[in-house]
Amino acid sequence: MEINKAISNQNVIITLKGRLDTMTAPQLDDEAKSIDFDGVGTVTLNLKDLEYISSSGLRVILALYKNLKSKGGNLKIVNVSNTIMELFSMTGMSDYLDIEQG
Repeated sequence: MEINKAISNQNVIITLKGRLDTMTAPQLDDEAKSIDFDGVGTVTLNLKDLEYISSSGLRVILALYKNLKSKGGNLKIVNVSNTIMELFSMTGMSDYLDIEQG
């Protein structure tokens, strides 16, 4: 999986490309842990080029959401494919995450 991070003012944009699974979820987790949540207003996950997400990937996204929320920040997920949106819906994560389909 390829991860690109861009920082602008109080916003962080993380773009994911490839597969977010058991093998690659720690990569995103490390990237998320490197963010100074105290100085961040919004983290945007751009999933335009994400082909697949496993339960491990969902756990990392949930942990990122909880960290941000506890610090007063927001998580926004954009460019979500129909397949991945279905996973967010089935798990109930779409009920509380800010998700925009692409």
